[in-house]
Amino acid sequence: MSDHNPKEPNINSLSLDLTQLIFSSLPLPSLLRASAVCKLWNSLISSPSFTSPCLSYPWFFLFGLHNTSSRNNQSFAFDPLSNAWFLLPRLDDPSSSSAFLGSNGFFFTTTPNFSYTPVLKSAWRFTSPLKFSRLNPLLGVFYDGSSGGFGFKFIVVGGVRFIGGLVDIEDRLAVEIYDPNRDSWELCPALPADFRSGNSSQSLSSALFKGKFYVFGIYSCFVSSFDLRNRVWSEVQTLRPPGVIFSFLIPCNDMLVLAGMCNNAPRGPSFNLWKIDETTLEFSEISIMPQSLLHSLVESEEDENFASLKCVGMGNLIYVFNEEYHQKYPSCLCEISAENGKCSWRRVPQLPLPVNKFHKVISFCSTVSLTHSFPQQ
Repeated sequence: MSDHNPKEPNINSLSLDLTQLIFSSLPLPSLLRASAVCKLWNSLISSPSFTSPCLSYPWFFLFGLHNTSSRNNQSFAFDPLSNAWFLLPRLDDPSSSSAFLGSNGFFFTTTPNFSYTPVLKSAWRFTSPLKFSRLNPLLGVFYDGSSGGFGFKFIVVGGVRFIGGLVDIEDRLAVEIYDPNRDSWELCPALPADFRSGNSSQSLSSALFKGKFYVFGIYSCFVSSFDLRNRVWSEVQTLRPPGVIFSFLIPCNDMLVLAGMCNNAPRGPSFNLWKIDETTLEFSEISIMPQSLLHSLVESEEDENFASLKCVGMGNLIYVFNEEYHQKYPSCLCEISAENGKCSWRRVPQLPLPVNKFHKVISFCSTVSLTHSFPQQ
Protein backbone atom coordinates (compact mmCIF):
# COMPACT_ATOMS: atom_id res chain seq x y z
CA MET A 1 0.00 0.00 0.00
CA SER A 2 1.10 3.58 -0.62
CA ASP A 3 2.16 5.72 2.33
CA HIS A 4 0.73 8.83 0.63
CA ASN A 5 -2.01 10.66 2.53
CA PRO A 6 -4.85 11.37 0.03
CA LYS A 7 -5.65 14.60 1.89
CA GLU A 8 -2.20 16.01 1.08
CA PRO A 9 -1.61 17.49 -2.41
CA ASN A 10 0.71 15.78 -4.87
CA ILE A 11 1.93 16.62 -8.35
CA ASN A 12 -0.85 14.65 -10.00
CA SER A 13 -3.43 16.95 -8.40
CA LEU A 14 -1.88 20.08 -9.93
CA SER A 15 -3.23 21.72 -13.05
CA LEU A 16 -1.50 20.90 -16.34
CA ASP A 17 -0.29 24.51 -16.69
CA LEU A 18 1.30 24.44 -13.25
CA THR A 19 2.88 21.04 -13.90
CA GLN A 20 4.44 22.39 -17.11
CA LEU A 21 5.69 25.44 -15.21
CA ILE A 22 7.45 23.15 -12.71
CA PHE A 23 8.96 21.12 -15.54
CA SER A 24 10.23 24.31 -17.20
CA SER A 25 12.55 24.94 -14.25
CA LEU A 26 14.23 21.53 -14.49
CA PRO A 27 17.60 20.97 -16.19
CA LEU A 28 17.46 18.99 -19.42
CA PRO A 29 18.77 15.68 -17.97
CA SER A 30 15.92 15.77 -15.43
CA LEU A 31 13.43 16.56 -18.21
CA LEU A 32 14.61 13.52 -20.15
CA ARG A 33 14.02 11.30 -17.13
CA ALA A 34 10.66 12.91 -16.32
CA SER A 35 9.42 12.36 -19.88
CA ALA A 36 9.82 8.61 -19.40
CA VAL A 37 7.70 8.47 -16.22
CA CYS A 38 4.27 8.33 -17.89
CA LYS A 39 2.37 9.26 -21.05
CA LEU A 40 0.97 12.45 -19.51
CA TRP A 41 4.36 13.84 -18.54
CA ASN A 42 5.78 12.84 -21.91
CA SER A 43 3.00 14.72 -23.72
CA LEU A 44 3.45 17.83 -21.53
CA ILE A 45 7.23 17.96 -22.01
CA SER A 46 7.17 17.14 -25.74
CA SER A 47 4.34 19.58 -26.49
CA PRO A 48 5.31 22.29 -29.04
CA SER A 49 4.03 24.88 -26.55
CA PHE A 50 6.45 23.74 -23.82
CA THR A 51 9.29 26.19 -23.16
CA SER A 52 12.29 25.98 -20.86
CA PRO A 53 15.48 28.08 -20.56
CA CYS A 54 17.57 24.91 -20.78
CA LEU A 55 16.25 24.23 -24.30
CA SER A 56 17.83 27.43 -25.65
CA TYR A 57 21.39 26.41 -24.70
CA PRO A 58 23.24 24.62 -27.50
CA TRP A 59 24.58 21.19 -26.61
CA PHE A 60 27.81 19.84 -28.07
CA PHE A 61 27.33 16.44 -29.75
CA LEU A 62 30.27 14.16 -30.48
CA PHE A 63 29.77 10.91 -32.39
CA GLY A 64 32.73 8.55 -32.82
CA LEU A 65 32.92 5.90 -35.55
CA HIS A 66 35.08 2.96 -34.48
CA ASN A 67 37.90 1.57 -36.64
CA THR A 68 36.59 -1.97 -37.01
CA SER A 69 33.15 -2.46 -35.47
CA SER A 70 30.02 -0.31 -35.42
CA ARG A 71 29.19 -1.93 -32.07
CA ASN A 72 32.00 0.18 -30.61
CA ASN A 73 30.63 3.47 -31.95
CA GLN A 74 29.93 5.99 -29.19
CA SER A 75 27.72 9.07 -28.92
CA PHE A 76 28.30 11.83 -26.36
CA ALA A 77 26.39 15.01 -25.54
CA PHE A 78 27.68 17.91 -23.44
CA ASP A 79 25.18 20.00 -21.47
CA PRO A 80 26.71 23.48 -20.86
CA LEU A 81 24.31 24.25 -17.99
CA SER A 82 25.20 21.22 -15.87
CA ASN A 83 28.78 21.26 -17.27
CA ALA A 84 28.60 17.50 -17.78
CA TRP A 85 28.89 14.91 -20.55
CA PHE A 86 26.26 12.25 -21.16
CA LEU A 87 26.87 8.96 -22.91
CA LEU A 88 23.99 8.48 -25.34
CA PRO A 89 22.55 5.06 -26.22
CA ARG A 90 24.29 3.27 -29.09
CA LEU A 91 22.88 4.44 -32.38
CA ASP A 92 22.36 1.82 -35.09
CA ASP A 93 23.67 3.14 -38.40
CA PRO A 94 21.54 1.90 -41.33
CA SER A 95 24.30 2.57 -43.86
CA SER A 96 28.07 2.68 -44.20
CA SER A 97 29.87 4.82 -41.63
CA SER A 98 31.52 6.90 -44.36
CA ALA A 99 28.08 8.28 -45.22
CA PHE A 100 27.17 9.21 -41.64
CA LEU A 101 26.75 12.89 -40.65
CA GLY A 102 25.23 15.03 -37.93
CA SER A 103 23.75 18.52 -38.05
CA ASN A 104 21.27 20.76 -36.21
CA GLY A 105 19.81 18.11 -33.92
CA PHE A 106 19.69 15.24 -36.43
CA PHE A 107 21.86 12.34 -37.53
CA PHE A 108 21.88 11.57 -41.26
CA THR A 109 23.02 8.97 -43.75
CA THR A 110 23.50 10.08 -47.35
CA THR A 111 24.32 6.93 -49.32
CA PRO A 112 23.21 4.42 -50.51
CA ASN A 113 19.99 5.86 -49.05
CA PHE A 114 19.28 9.20 -47.43
CA SER A 115 17.79 8.84 -43.95
CA TYR A 116 17.58 10.85 -40.74
CA THR A 117 16.72 10.56 -37.05
CA PRO A 118 16.59 13.03 -34.14
CA VAL A 119 19.72 12.72 -32.01
CA LEU A 120 17.85 11.58 -28.88
CA LYS A 121 15.89 8.74 -30.42
CA SER A 122 16.93 6.08 -32.89
CA ALA A 123 13.95 6.09 -35.27
CA TRP A 124 15.38 6.28 -38.77
CA ARG A 125 13.17 7.72 -41.49
CA PHE A 126 14.16 7.00 -45.11
CA THR A 127 13.52 9.57 -47.81
CA SER A 128 13.00 9.33 -51.54
CA PRO A 129 16.38 9.13 -53.35
CA LEU A 130 18.63 12.12 -53.79
CA LYS A 131 19.12 13.22 -57.39
CA PHE A 132 22.87 12.96 -56.75
CA SER A 133 24.06 10.43 -54.18
CA ARG A 134 27.13 11.74 -52.36
CA LEU A 135 29.49 11.38 -49.39
CA ASN A 136 30.43 14.09 -46.86
CA PRO A 137 28.15 16.88 -48.09
CA LEU A 138 27.29 19.97 -46.08
CA LEU A 139 23.91 19.61 -44.38
CA GLY A 140 21.58 22.13 -42.80
CA VAL A 141 18.17 22.06 -41.14
CA PHE A 142 16.08 25.18 -41.64
CA TYR A 143 12.52 26.26 -40.84
CA ASP A 144 10.52 28.03 -43.52
CA GLY A 145 7.26 28.69 -41.68
CA SER A 146 5.37 25.88 -43.39
CA SER A 147 2.02 25.25 -41.75
CA GLY A 148 1.05 21.74 -40.72
CA GLY A 149 3.16 18.62 -40.69
CA PHE A 150 6.91 19.09 -40.36
CA GLY A 151 8.08 22.69 -40.16
CA PHE A 152 11.68 21.91 -41.14
CA LYS A 153 13.50 21.18 -44.38
CA PHE A 154 16.98 19.85 -45.14
CA ILE A 155 19.51 21.43 -47.49
CA VAL A 156 22.31 19.25 -48.92
CA VAL A 157 25.25 21.01 -50.57
CA GLY A 158 28.31 19.60 -52.31
CA GLY A 159 29.95 16.37 -51.26
CA VAL A 160 31.85 13.74 -53.20
CA ARG A 161 30.46 11.37 -55.83
CA PHE A 162 32.19 8.18 -56.96
CA ILE A 163 32.08 7.03 -60.59
CA GLY A 164 33.61 3.64 -61.31
CA GLY A 165 35.21 3.63 -57.87
CA LEU A 166 36.95 6.97 -58.51
CA VAL A 167 36.19 10.39 -57.06
CA ASP A 168 34.56 12.71 -59.58
CA ILE A 169 36.39 15.96 -58.83
CA GLU A 170 34.73 17.78 -61.75
CA ASP A 171 31.18 17.39 -60.43
CA ARG A 172 30.16 20.20 -58.09
CA LEU A 173 26.88 18.40 -57.25
CA ALA A 174 23.72 20.46 -57.35
CA VAL A 175 22.15 21.76 -54.18
CA GLU A 176 19.12 19.73 -53.11
CA ILE A 177 16.40 20.69 -50.62
CA TYR A 178 14.21 18.05 -49.00
CA ASP A 179 10.60 18.65 -47.96
CA PRO A 180 9.51 15.91 -45.48
CA ASN A 181 5.85 16.83 -45.92
CA ARG A 182 5.99 15.81 -49.58
CA ASP A 183 8.92 13.39 -49.36
CA SER A 184 10.42 15.20 -52.34
CA TRP A 185 13.75 16.74 -53.32
CA GLU A 186 14.07 20.10 -55.08
CA LEU A 187 17.05 20.52 -57.39
CA CYS A 188 18.74 23.93 -57.02
CA PRO A 189 21.76 25.69 -58.60
CA ALA A 190 25.08 23.96 -57.95
CA LEU A 191 27.79 25.09 -55.56
CA PRO A 192 29.90 27.83 -57.29
CA ALA A 193 32.81 26.50 -59.33
CA ASP A 194 35.36 28.16 -57.01
CA PHE A 195 34.67 25.37 -54.48
CA ARG A 196 35.20 22.55 -57.01
CA SER A 197 38.62 21.47 -55.72
CA GLY A 198 37.29 20.97 -52.20
CA ASN A 199 33.54 20.56 -52.04
CA SER A 200 33.07 18.18 -49.09
CA SER A 201 32.49 18.82 -45.41
CA GLN A 202 36.14 17.90 -44.76
CA SER A 203 37.30 21.16 -46.35
CA LEU A 204 34.20 23.34 -45.98
CA SER A 205 32.16 24.71 -43.11
CA SER A 206 28.63 26.08 -43.26
CA ALA A 207 26.34 28.41 -41.35
CA LEU A 208 22.59 29.01 -41.52
CA PHE A 209 22.03 32.69 -40.85
CA LYS A 210 19.10 35.03 -41.58
CA GLY A 211 17.59 32.93 -44.36
CA LYS A 212 20.89 32.13 -46.05
CA PHE A 213 23.09 29.03 -46.11
CA TYR A 214 26.72 30.16 -46.02
CA VAL A 215 29.49 27.95 -47.40
CA PHE A 216 33.02 28.76 -46.30
CA GLY A 217 36.36 27.21 -47.29
CA ILE A 218 38.19 26.16 -44.12
CA TYR A 219 41.57 26.60 -45.84
CA SER A 220 40.75 28.57 -49.02
CA CYS A 221 38.67 31.18 -47.09
CA PHE A 222 36.25 31.44 -50.05
CA VAL A 223 32.72 32.32 -48.95
CA SER A 224 29.37 32.40 -50.70
CA SER A 225 25.77 32.29 -49.46
CA PHE A 226 22.71 30.54 -50.86
CA ASP A 227 19.46 32.49 -50.52
CA LEU A 228 16.91 29.96 -49.27
CA ARG A 229 13.97 32.02 -50.54
CA ASN A 230 15.23 33.01 -54.00
CA ARG A 231 17.39 29.91 -54.55
CA VAL A 232 20.45 31.83 -55.81
CA TRP A 233 24.13 31.96 -54.83
CA SER A 234 25.93 35.18 -53.99
CA GLU A 235 29.22 36.20 -55.56
CA VAL A 236 32.19 34.25 -54.17
CA GLN A 237 34.46 36.40 -52.01
CA THR A 238 37.51 35.82 -49.82
CA LEU A 239 37.30 36.20 -46.05
CA ARG A 240 40.80 35.86 -44.60
CA PRO A 241 41.97 37.89 -41.57
CA PRO A 242 45.76 38.33 -41.37
CA GLY A 243 47.71 35.26 -40.29
CA VAL A 244 44.83 32.78 -40.54
CA ILE A 245 45.88 29.15 -41.10
CA PHE A 246 42.37 27.70 -41.13
CA SER A 247 38.99 28.91 -39.87
CA PHE A 248 35.29 28.06 -39.47
CA LEU A 249 32.17 30.17 -40.00
CA ILE A 250 29.74 30.00 -37.05
CA PRO A 251 26.19 31.45 -36.67
CA CYS A 252 25.97 33.13 -33.25
CA ASN A 253 22.71 34.80 -32.19
CA ASP A 254 22.47 37.98 -34.28
CA MET A 255 25.91 37.83 -35.86
CA LEU A 256 28.24 35.69 -37.93
CA VAL A 257 31.50 34.71 -36.24
CA LEU A 258 34.71 33.51 -37.87
CA ALA A 259 36.74 31.26 -35.56
CA GLY A 260 40.23 30.36 -36.66
CA MET A 261 43.81 29.42 -35.95
CA CYS A 262 46.37 32.16 -36.55
CA ASN A 263 50.14 32.34 -36.61
CA ASN A 264 50.97 36.00 -36.30
CA ALA A 265 54.56 36.72 -35.31
CA PRO A 266 55.63 37.98 -32.83
CA ARG A 267 52.40 37.10 -30.97
CA GLY A 268 52.74 33.48 -32.07
CA PRO A 269 49.99 30.88 -32.50
CA SER A 270 46.53 31.90 -31.30
CA PHE A 271 42.90 30.91 -31.77
CA ASN A 272 40.84 34.01 -32.59
CA LEU A 273 37.21 35.02 -32.99
CA TRP A 274 36.05 37.76 -35.38
CA LYS A 275 32.62 39.31 -35.82
CA ILE A 276 31.62 39.36 -39.50
CA ASP A 277 29.41 41.98 -41.13
CA GLU A 278 27.21 39.84 -43.38
CA THR A 279 26.64 42.75 -45.78
CA THR A 280 30.22 43.92 -46.33
CA LEU A 281 32.11 40.86 -44.98
CA GLU A 282 34.30 43.19 -42.95
CA PHE A 283 35.70 41.60 -39.80
CA SER A 284 36.59 42.82 -36.34
CA GLU A 285 38.34 40.79 -33.64
CA ILE A 286 36.20 40.07 -30.57
CA SER A 287 38.26 37.52 -28.60
CA ILE A 288 41.40 35.39 -28.38
CA MET A 289 41.41 32.04 -26.63
CA PRO A 290 43.61 32.14 -23.49
CA GLN A 291 47.00 30.57 -24.18
CA SER A 292 46.59 28.13 -21.30
CA LEU A 293 43.44 26.71 -22.91
CA LEU A 294 45.05 26.51 -26.35
CA HIS A 295 48.01 24.61 -24.95
CA SER A 296 45.66 22.21 -23.18
CA LEU A 297 44.19 21.23 -26.56
CA VAL A 298 47.47 20.43 -28.33
CA GLU A 299 50.80 18.85 -27.43
CA SER A 300 53.03 21.29 -29.28
CA GLU A 301 52.90 24.41 -31.41
CA GLU A 302 53.49 22.68 -34.74
CA ASP A 303 51.00 23.37 -37.53
CA GLU A 304 50.22 19.68 -38.04
CA ASN A 305 48.98 19.45 -34.45
CA PHE A 306 46.87 22.56 -34.76
CA ALA A 307 45.29 21.02 -37.87
CA SER A 308 43.40 18.53 -35.69
CA LEU A 309 41.44 21.35 -34.03
CA LYS A 310 37.79 21.64 -35.06
CA CYS A 311 35.17 24.24 -34.22
CA VAL A 312 31.36 24.19 -34.07
CA GLY A 313 28.79 26.44 -32.46
CA MET A 314 25.46 28.20 -32.47
CA GLY A 315 23.46 30.55 -30.29
CA ASN A 316 25.90 32.10 -27.83
CA LEU A 317 28.33 29.17 -27.55
CA ILE A 318 31.37 28.19 -29.61
CA TYR A 319 33.11 24.85 -28.99
CA VAL A 320 36.71 24.10 -29.99
CA PHE A 321 38.05 20.55 -29.69
CA ASN A 322 40.89 18.26 -30.78
CA GLU A 323 39.69 15.25 -32.78
CA GLU A 324 42.85 13.18 -32.17
CA TYR A 325 42.37 10.09 -29.97
CA HIS A 326 45.69 10.31 -28.12
CA GLN A 327 44.51 13.64 -26.74
CA LYS A 328 41.21 12.05 -25.54
CA TYR A 329 39.32 14.67 -27.58
CA PRO A 330 39.86 17.65 -25.24
CA SER A 331 37.61 20.66 -25.79
CA CYS A 332 36.77 24.12 -24.53
CA LEU A 333 33.96 26.57 -25.10
CA CYS A 334 33.48 30.30 -25.45
CA GLU A 335 30.26 31.92 -24.26
CA ILE A 336 29.36 35.23 -25.91
CA SER A 337 27.21 37.48 -23.74
CA ALA A 338 24.01 38.65 -25.45
CA GLU A 339 24.06 41.87 -23.39
CA ASN A 340 27.55 43.23 -23.99
CA GLY A 341 29.20 40.80 -26.41
CA LYS A 342 31.86 39.88 -23.84
CA CYS A 343 33.49 36.49 -24.44
CA SER A 344 34.09 34.05 -21.59
CA TRP A 345 36.26 30.96 -22.16
CA ARG A 346 36.36 27.76 -20.12
CA ARG A 347 37.56 24.20 -20.44
CA VAL A 348 35.05 21.41 -21.01
CA PRO A 349 35.39 18.37 -18.68
CA GLN A 350 36.92 15.20 -20.08
CA LEU A 351 34.71 12.74 -21.88
CA PRO A 352 33.29 9.86 -19.83
CA LEU A 353 35.67 6.90 -19.72
CA PRO A 354 36.37 4.54 -21.32
CA VAL A 355 36.49 6.27 -24.71
CA ASN A 356 37.12 4.18 -27.81
CA LYS A 357 39.55 5.04 -30.58
CA PHE A 358 37.65 6.40 -33.57
CA HIS A 359 38.67 6.65 -37.21
CA LYS A 360 36.15 9.43 -37.78
CA VAL A 361 34.59 11.94 -35.39
CA ILE A 362 31.35 13.76 -36.19
CA SER A 363 30.68 16.90 -34.18
CA PHE A 364 27.98 19.53 -34.21
CA CYS A 365 26.24 21.97 -31.92
CA SER A 366 22.48 22.00 -31.45
CA THR A 367 19.67 22.91 -29.13
CA VAL A 368 17.61 19.88 -28.14
CA SER A 369 14.13 19.52 -29.58
CA LEU A 370 12.04 17.47 -27.19
CA THR A 371 9.16 17.60 -29.67
CA HIS A 372 11.21 15.61 -32.19
CA SER A 373 12.91 13.47 -29.59
CA PHE A 374 9.94 11.64 -28.13
CA PRO A 375 7.24 9.79 -30.08
CA GLN A 376 3.67 10.14 -28.96
CA GLN A 377 2.63 7.04 -27.02
